[in-house]
Amino acid sequence: MRLQALHLALRTRLALLYTSLLVIALIVFGGGLYLVLDNALSNSFNQALLDNAKHARGAFAADVGPNGQLDPSPRLLAQFAATGGRVEVLSPTGTILADSAPGAAAPMPIGAGDLALAARNEHGVREISVEGDIKRLTIEPIDSTSGQLVGYVAWAESTSPLRDLLRTVSIALVVGGLLVVLLAFAAGWRLARRALAPVVEVTDTARAISLSGDFAARVETGPPGDEIGELAVAFNEMLAALEANHQALQRFFGDASHQLRTPLTTIRASLDLAQRPGLDETERRAILADAQAEAGRMARLIGDLLSLARADAGVRLSFQPVEIDAVLLECVREQRQAAQHVRMTVKQVAPSIVDGDRDRLKELFLILLENAARYTPAGGTVSTSLEVRDGRVTIGVADTGIGIDEADRGHLFERLYRGRRAREMRPAGTGLGLAIAHWIAEAHGGTISLEPRRGGGTLAMVTLPERTP
Repeated sequence: MRLQALHLALRTRLALLYTSLLVIALIVFGGGLYLVLDNALSNSFNQALLDNAKHARGAFAADVGPNGQLDPSPRLLAQFAATGGRVEVLSPTGTILADSAPGAAAPMPIGAGDLALAARNEHGVREISVEGDIKRLTIEPIDSTSGQLVGYVAWAESTSPLRDLLRTVSIALVVGGLLVVLLAFAAGWRLARRALAPVVEVTDTARAISLSGDFAARVETGPPGDEIGELAVAFNEMLAALEANHQALQRFFGDASHQLRTPLTTIRASLDLAQRPGLDETERRAILADAQAEAGRMARLIGDLLSLARADAGVRLSFQPVEIDAVLLECVREQRQAAQHVRMTVKQVAPSIVDGDRDRLKELFLILLENAARYTPAGGTVSTSLEVRDGRVTIGVADTGIGIDEADRGHLFERLYRGRRAREMRPAGTGLGLAIAHWIAEAHGGTISLEPRRGGGTLAMVTLPERTP
């Protein structure tokens, strides 16, 4: 049954759940109502029976003759029988003196124990069966004016009206409950279907996207504050993010293939040219040097792509306490030797420690210093600084280079993106360095930004959380 239930639609299962809860509530309410009604009617029936028997007891006490014997009046017996009950008047020994039933009727099953209880005024109400009819019986003793027991009056009434009424009530409760359950199931299924319509639309949209690969599709959102509507909004936001990532991935693949195709074409052409017979040895060496330079550029490009692929795969960095000021000074020393066409200085460095991956942090600083030196003409300056304020370590790299165009500022950290000025000055760049720097900064819980400097040049700012003791 459980496996079969799992194949039901969610709206059907919700409707069944709501209906099941309603069925339980109806059973509890209907059963309680029936029991209360049964108890109330039964108590009322019994009380009326006892009152009638006591009334008959008093009436028949007046029918005691001078000899002290009970002689029930037929007229009085007929009056009591007219109320619908059956009345028997018994002697002290249990002999029937008068019976309101026809002569052929079977006597009521009254035993010596009933009479003994009645004599002590302890007889209550009990059920008896007379000719297939269930009756309720009570017996009252009849005393003379002198207090002597002269007989008994037994009063019985059929429970058929009571049972018919209870049966009618039970049928009404069952039929009414079934109608309510059916209506509730239909209404619940309809409401669940309407409430889950956005989910169905989300499912259809997801299937359509999986078949077509078009992430531009969107689903309609519900009213504000509605949980299903919020799901549709979240799904649309996810689609927007997937669409942006898909477009970026397509652009990345296109740019990467172009970037790889160029050095490969250059290397192939250089090797073909170097194989020509009669080529001067000096020219051959120059051609091979060009091919080697292109191979090195392609190796750097592949290495950068591998770093970004690891970032996309969620590779976790190995964090440990790092003296960030020492790392920055080390990077400045290395780049000062590699970029001797500019003057590289350190303005100020405050001792500080951060939790991070030392190799990746060094790669971050080298990228910024290399970019600053690469796009700064000969004779320019590159200056660095490190400050600590309010638990944040701020590293700045400022240069007097070509600067940043306003149109490029929003795309600087995109993969394989290079600004117009950068392409004009250094056509051989890959456009991956800043993307890697952005990933490293964010992986350390920090931020990175590039802003144009007043008077020319660029200011790169990196902020990292300082290590707490």
